[in-house]
Order: sequence, then C-alpha cells, then structure tokens
Amino acid sequence: TASGKTFIAELAMHKAIGKGEKCLYIVPLRALASEKYNRFSEFSKLGIKVGITTGDFTSKDEWLGHNDIIVTTSEKADSLLRNETSWIKDISTVIVDEVHLLDSGNRGPTLEITLTRLMNLNPNAQIIALSATIGNPEDISNWLNANLIVSEWRPINLFESIFWAGKLYHDNEARDIKSFTDDNSINLTLDIINTGGQCLVFENSRKNCMSFAKKAGKKIAPRLDDHGKTVLESMAEDITEISESDISEVLSKCVRQGVAFHHAGLSAEHRKIVEDGFRSNQIKVISSTPTLAAGLNLPARSVIIRNYKRYDSNFGMVSIPVLDYKQMAGRAGRPTLDPFGESVLIAKSKDEYDYLLEKYINARPEDIWSKLGAENALRTHILALIVSKLASTYKGLLEFMEKTFFAYQGNAEDLDSIVLDCVNFLKDNEMIQLEDPGTPILDSSLIPTRIGKLTSMLYIDPLSASKILEGLKNGNLIEDITLLHLVCSTPDMRK
Repeated sequence: TASGKTFIAELAMHKAIGKGEKCLYIVPLRALASEKYNRFSEFSKLGIKVGITTGDFTSKDEWLGHNDIIVTTSEKADSLLRNETSWIKDISTVIVDEVHLLDSGNRGPTLEITLTRLMNLNPNAQIIALSATIGNPEDISNWLNANLIVSEWRPINLFESIFWAGKLYHDNEARDIKSFTDDNSINLTLDIINTGGQCLVFENSRKNCMSFAKKAGKKIAPRLDDHGKTVLESMAEDITEISESDISEVLSKCVRQGVAFHHAGLSAEHRKIVEDGFRSNQIKVISSTPTLAAGLNLPARSVIIRNYKRYDSNFGMVSIPVLDYKQMAGRAGRPTLDPFGESVLIAKSKDEYDYLLEKYINARPEDIWSKLGAENALRTHILALIVSKLASTYKGLLEFMEKTFFAYQGNAEDLDSIVLDCVNFLKDNEMIQLEDPGTPILDSSLIPTRIGKLTSMLYIDPLSASKILEGLKNGNLIEDITLLHLVCSTPDMRK
C-alpha cells in the first residue's frame, strides 16, 4: 500500500488515451470510485474526459461513452455488460483495483465474471490488476495472461507492533505507553497525538466504531488548540446541515472533539467531510469499520486494530484473515509527512501475544481462491450469460466457464454438474426455456423468458425472484405487509 500502484495505472491510461482509446477503472466500493474520479478529474487540464457510474443497475449509461476514463464498481461494470452498453466494446485498457477481492464470497464472483466477460469481449484489451496483499499472485497473472510485477518497496517504513501489558513491542524492542485511561486503545491514540500524529482505529462493527469515537473524544478534546476547535466547529455545523438524523448528531458531536467515525452507513457528504477533515489534520482520530481499508487514500501515522475478530453468521466470532490485517496495517504511514508508519494489535495475555505474532505479524497473506463455485453465485451469472446471448447453449456456457479463474484453479471437472444444476433450476423456475422442448437440455438452445430477462436486468438472485413469484401465486390476500415479508425472505436481503 502507498507505493504507487495507482500511478502505474495512470501511466497506462495516459498511453491508451494518447492512442485515442478508452479506459475502464474498476474499484470495489462507491466511496473509492468517488475518490478515483476526483483524482482523475485533475487530468481535465490535459483535455482528458472522466466519467463515473456506480448506481442504477438497470441503466446502460450510454452518455458515458464520450469519456476517456470511466470509473465504476465491479457490480456496475457487470450490469453494463448485461445491458449491452455499446461503448464497452471500445474499452482497450481495464484497471482492476484491489483484485484480491476475487477471494470475497460476496463480491468475488461478480468481479471474476466481469473480468472473464471483458476478456471475451475485448481479447486484445490490456488488463492491469492491482493489489498489495495476495499470497499467490502467479495464479492471477497466469489466468489474466499478464506479466507479474512484484515490488516490496514502500516510501516509508512500516512497523508492525503488538501492545501488551503497558508496552508496545516491535522486533523484540519494547516502548512504554503512558496510561491516561483504563482503555489501552485510547492510551495508544493519545500517545500518537501527543507526538503530532494521527490515528485510524479499526473496529469490527458500526456500533463499536461509533462507541469508541464517543469515548475517545472526551480525552482528545482537551488537547485541541483554539484554531483547531474553530475549524472543527464549522465542520460539525456542515454535518448537521446535511441532515438532522441521530447519526448526524452523534457524528457532529464527535467531530467537535477532534474525532470521527467512518462506515458504510454514513452518507457520501458526511464521509467527505470526515475524510477532508482528517487529511487536513484537524480530525485526529477516525474510528472505522474495515471498509476504510479497501483502498481509500486516507493514511495515518498509526493504525490500531482494536478487534481482530469479526462476527460470522455460521461460526460466531472468528479471527480475520491475514489479508484483511495486512490491508488495515498498510494504511499506516503518510508519505512525506510521517517518519514511519505503525500498526498495532492489542494482546490481553502472553498466549494471545504469541498468537498474534505468529498469526499476523510474521505471516504472509493467504492465497486467493475463486468463490464462483457456489451455486447461489453461479445461477445469477449463468442467467445473465443466457439473457445477454453470450452463451445460448449448455455447451456454450461450459466454454465460457472454462475461461474463469474458478476453472483455472483446477475446478474444471466440477463445472459440468454445477452448470447443469443451475440450468435446471432456471428452467424449472421458468426463467429460461428450451427452444425445442422435446430436445434434452444438453443439446437444446436456451431461451430467456420475460421473467428471466427482468430478473437479470434488475440484478437480483434468481432464487429471490422465484420466492417472490411463488408467494404472489399462492397468496390469497396481497397487502403491503405481504410484499414486505416476501422481499425480506429472499437471499438478496441476507447479503
């Protein structure tokens, strides 16, 4: 992280634009899309046109075609391909930021299918995949038929530390941390602030990150100077002017104390105020959920990972992957502003200290594995392939799927049964039909129905659509609460 990956992408895009070609920049989050759009918009002085699209999945966004650079999320890129947006075929350079999210159960399959479709649509397009945390980069570069470039250079040193029993340990060296309160995380933030630094504190839930911000603000506010208080008061007023919600009031109060929280529940306007306030060094501490680690350019001298466990609906509280830890730790250190960056894990015992040292500090990121094999992921994308006519037979579906990262990683032998199960599901739920009903599925052309087309266009799981349709067919008295219950029972609402 903070080592110039985006700069490399910019050079490639400028080269393509110089030849009259278009570029697509794919990111995982809307907030990151906005940040990249603002950055690339600075190229307007060179006559470069930049567009952004992250919203309505039913829109083709044809108006974006006049731009040289289009910034989007992987989900929106997938929807543009589904809706057969005309300018997509003119893309010659594709940048994939945070490509390690191929390993994500939620976002990975969509990113993988999107890349496979782009490679199929534009075989000669240059694809540049960026990441700071991949254990098996050779697999991804080989799948993309790309040259692998690995660099361990970083503009400033990163010290990965563990706090335990009042001391901060790094490479067998210990430094005492003064105890101001009974909360070790607050003591660590005060230690950084007292030396002129700023701090990012990562929590495992929105509730916890708001709670920490409120608690830390009481200790940080007395350390603010008069000028800082004046600037923060203005920011707080801007926050309350945006909305008068409860979350806005809490954020406003925290900002007055030099602290903020940052999570996906904040509006884009609120997030911008918080991010700008932190970059200007007025906000000293941001308490955040891990979404802030997903590529946003918001470094601080110190990163404190207050909770290294996260709730999993199947297993309860589980330790986060090394990949996620490295992403958070990589936020530490502001080039040209800090002498070093420091990440901190917190141990409550010697056994936990040893565990953290082995599990995270001395570990390498996990290998990236395709998550496309799950039937719930595949049925959505197989329907989209049939609707867009990219594959109109069972054989055609298999040929496309054999180009995926899932198949590259040695799962090709599983494709037959998985794809057939999905096709049967779509047929049984009347989202596709056979061109010749008397012909076996393996030999017939697959035709999308009106319901199938609508399901794909609306970007919802076919299982969700089938549940809603079944409920509407079987319901005797359809009221608003009936529709609400139907929608809430779908897989899409559990994501």
